[in-house]
Amino acid sequence: MSAMNTASGYMNRMYPNKLYGQYGSTYRSGLGYGSGGYDSRTNGRGWMAVDSKYKPRGRGNGLYGYGNESMDGLNELNRGPRAKSSKNTKEISPVALAVKGQNIPLSGTDDNEKEKSSVTPDLEEYNRPDFPETYSDAKFFIIKSYSEDDVHKSIKYNIWSSTPNGNKKLDAAYQDAQQKPGGCPVFLFFSVNTSGQFVGVAEMVGPVDFNKNVEYWQQDKWIGCFPLKWHIVKDLPNSSLKHITLENNENKPVTNSRDTQEVKLEPGLAVLKIFKDHTSRQCILDDFDFYEDRQKKIQEKKARQQQFQKQAQVWEGKSAEEKSNGEVASELDKEAASNVPTENSSVLKPADGVVANVVANS
Repeated sequence: MSAMNTASGYMNRMYPNKLYGQYGSTYRSGLGYGSGGYDSRTNGRGWMAVDSKYKPRGRGNGLYGYGNESMDGLNELNRGPRAKSSKNTKEISPVALAVKGQNIPLSGTDDNEKEKSSVTPDLEEYNRPDFPETYSDAKFFIIKSYSEDDVHKSIKYNIWSSTPNGNKKLDAAYQDAQQKPGGCPVFLFFSVNTSGQFVGVAEMVGPVDFNKNVEYWQQDKWIGCFPLKWHIVKDLPNSSLKHITLENNENKPVTNSRDTQEVKLEPGLAVLKIFKDHTSRQCILDDFDFYEDRQKKIQEKKARQQQFQKQAQVWEGKSAEEKSNGEVASELDKEAASNVPTENSSVLKPADGVVANVVANS
């Protein structure tokens, strides 16, 4: 603690008032710079088995206790709030205390409900009974995500981005499929690391644009993206797929696949049929409002970090004399502000009678 206090004191001297003071809590909590930062994992998108025996770091210590969250609750989540409600048949409902003379609504306002309904996709767009499950030719790949936040963005914007190698692999498969007569769709089975489940099926509907980047992923390192169409959105537990093994992956269960692992036609069609036939009471759409709120907070957090970094770069570019003058000016501003009388400050005022006598004698 003493070391941290010393560091904070040093930073306060280094970045006075207007530059650093606003972001002091950001530095002290290590947002974006410590192990809980956005780019803290650099091994690519999804290099863990879906049913890994290792528990995700931070489980039980997050805001809801179902993901890998830091103190601000904005690190990767492998599952949203529905994961908690699935374990408890009795879900916790909002409670409002009745106060005499006050009307307290138990649910959100009409405006909030309208906003939520306009953001959350229509469930009828997915899991359609007429979605075909048999194909004479098709390509299948496993997609692994670090967080369910990114799956939320993928469904919201109909887009995805993999690692550089993953993008090349998927783009090559899409280009090859386009050359085949009679059509050859490229399907992607989505899962989140250590979640113990798959969350949906999407189809590539365009090539990878290696020069296009988007800013709303949970981490900022994904380069390039490609368009998708989501067909199935439902939670499918790994236990429903463990019996399907992949000859092209040492006969391991499909649930032990890495990101962009290809699934051959026969096992791919088997997974697709299980996905379609599975009856699930939950899916990521249940948590869409939750992830919408997280997206806004993450964007605000990134904007604060970028502003702080820009101001820090400007400060570092100043000469020692300019920094010294800046500190002196900051101290003078403080002193001047402290001497300005306020409405509540105790300043002696002349009585009304004294003012009247002065005016009369003038």
